[in-house]
Amino acid sequence: MPRKVSEIIVRDIISIDKGDTVERALDLMERNKISHLIVTSGDKLVGVLSVRDLMDGLGSSRFERIPARRIYISALMSEPPITIEQDADILDAAKVMLDKRISLLPVLNDGKLVGLITESDIIRQMELRGDLSSLIKREHPKIMPNERIVHARAIMLERGARILPVVDSGKLIGLVTEMILAKAFFEVRDRIEGTYMDDVARRVIVEDIMLESPPKLSNDLKNVKETFLSTGLPALPVVDSSEKVIGVIERKSLLRLL
Repeated sequence: MPRKVSEIIVRDIISIDKGDTVERALDLMERNKISHLIVTSGDKLVGVLSVRDLMDGLGSSRFERIPARRIYISALMSEPPITIEQDADILDAAKVMLDKRISLLPVLNDGKLVGLITESDIIRQMELRGDLSSLIKREHPKIMPNERIVHARAIMLERGARILPVVDSGKLIGLVTEMILAKAFFEVRDRIEGTYMDDVARRVIVEDIMLESPPKLSNDLKNVKETFLSTGLPALPVVDSSEKVIGVIERKSLLRLL
């Protein structure tokens, strides 16, 4: 496995200006299948925007009755950005991600932005061996299809969950992600007059927006690395032979194996 951040950094940086809108941010994330954007002001790095920031902000009462097109990146981004130097050890990058509970680090060289490194970039270099069952979070929250999306957002923020398996009689029937919720709240803000915006958002239920036939892991935990890399999801549900959810494995937990 490579030792230095400089050996695996991504140099093709997708960025957004802090004065741009959340609509453009969602579009960039969807088109490029990413969950974070580097935020700039001119040519200066000023923050990082995650899809979790979008989910949180678009569903927040902070922006009550404000249309989505009038919410700007500067209001939602994380600043100042947590960064790492390109000559740092990959283990140090993993430790920062775990300690700060973040999934992306802008990479600097003498203070200048030269790329970025993500959880997936590190996991791509790892060889996963042995029993991974200890990584399963068996008390991870789940949600029913008839519950409201405002409740799903609250659970994810309060419990630190990156996904919610949707279950019926314990069986996996769908998945709610940060991107799915961000898009749902955006659409309500984009379509509905401000006076009715919050009432409409509270009536949308999980079944209306969930990802059906979602990716999952069987309890023999085969192809863990490959499934994470191919789906880009930050966590995956684990099911038994009857499709009942027994827990969730978070992508971040794989970093603890280093």
